[in-house]
Order: sequence, then C-alpha cells, then structure tokens
Amino acid sequence: MTFNGSKNFRIVGHANKIIGLDISTTQVEVASKLVTDPSVKFIQGSCEKLPIEDCSVDVITAIQAAHYFDLPAFFSEVDRALKPGGIIGMAGITLPICTDSATLNSAATKLCWDIISEHGFPDKVTLIENNYKDLPVPFPGSRQEFSVEIVSEWKLQDFVDHCLTFSPVNTMLKSLGLSLEEGYRYLVGMLKERGMVEEDERAVCKWSQTCNMVTCVKPNV
Repeated sequence: MTFNGSKNFRIVGHANKIIGLDISTTQVEVASKLVTDPSVKFIQGSCEKLPIEDCSVDVITAIQAAHYFDLPAFFSEVDRALKPGGIIGMAGITLPICTDSATLNSAATKLCWDIISEHGFPDKVTLIENNYKDLPVPFPGSRQEFSVEIVSEWKLQDFVDHCLTFSPVNTMLKSLGLSLEEGYRYLVGMLKERGMVEEDERAVCKWSQTCNMVTCVKPNV
C-alpha cells in the first residue's frame, strides 16, 4: 500500500527496488509526484491479486491497511510473491489519545468511535486498538510482534487535520456534501457537542499513539 507515498519514501536507499501498490489511481498519481527516486515505482492494483511475479520480492509491508483486507486472499498472494525466507510485515497505528486534557480526550474518543461506528468498520478498527494481537499471519510459526509509542504535540487543528485523513471521516463528509474546509468546522462542532471545552481549543496538548507491527517469515522449504 502506498497511501501518499511517505512510507515508501522512508525506505528509499535501503532496497534496490521498491514497488508501491494502491487500489486508488489517485493515490498512485500523488505518490508518483512526491517520490521520484528511480528505485521506486508506484502501480495501481489490489492486494488480493498482486501484480508481482512469483517468488520475486524479499519484503512485503502493509501499513495501516491489513485489517481491511480479505486476509486469506492476501496471504495466498503473499505466499506466492515472497521469496523463500522473505518477510511480511503488517503495522497498525492506534487512535490518538490526548494525555493532557481529559475533556478533549473524552470528546476525541467519542468523536472517532461515533464516526467509525456509523461510517466505517468498527470490527476492523478494533483489531488495531487490540494492538494487532488478534491479527492472523500467513506463517504463524515465525510470528513476532513489536510496538512503538508515537508522541506528538498537537493543537486542535492538528488533531482535526489528522481526523480528516480517516476513510470513515471522508465517507461521512461525502455523504453530507461537505468540502474539507466545511468538514473541519463540522468536526470541531462535533467535538464541542461531545464535551470539548473552550480551553481545549487554544491548548497545545500531547497525544499518544501506538504503532504495532506483526511480522513473520516465509519458510525456506
């Protein structure tokens, strides 16, 4: 998966060839403009039918995406495309927790789950919130789990901008016919309705997220 290409950009120089895949043609176009290194190629395609030759890649990663996949179909493709001894890594990042304001954290948590429940896939997001403990892997005998805490200092605008990257939020805004600018104001109003106080609107707060990664290795036999 490529998203905007940022994950691929960070591993430039660590691999001879990098293929970024996304189901969205728009995302592929954006990523291709952001990352122009000749070792990186972005293509449109499905994770359940990888446009990659058999036993041709050393590493496959899925960042903030595997919980949405048809996992049996994806794992079949992983087994086909990975070289023996190759690694599959799947990472998910939890919803942000505001550690400096109880009122803002409560409002933000209610906002996220209310939107996810109505416009998203709560069972899928629960896999992330459970730190990917329940996420299956294609080669369970070599399963390993890693967790890294991500701490950010955000103004309210930063948190709302982060929310605007969520698929369920964009689905909601599209259903309401709202632009991103209108959506920003709409989300702030939703936070107020859920208990955000005036002080929260002006504060710079610490927010914590956990990035959980599950890896495993394709057997050599």
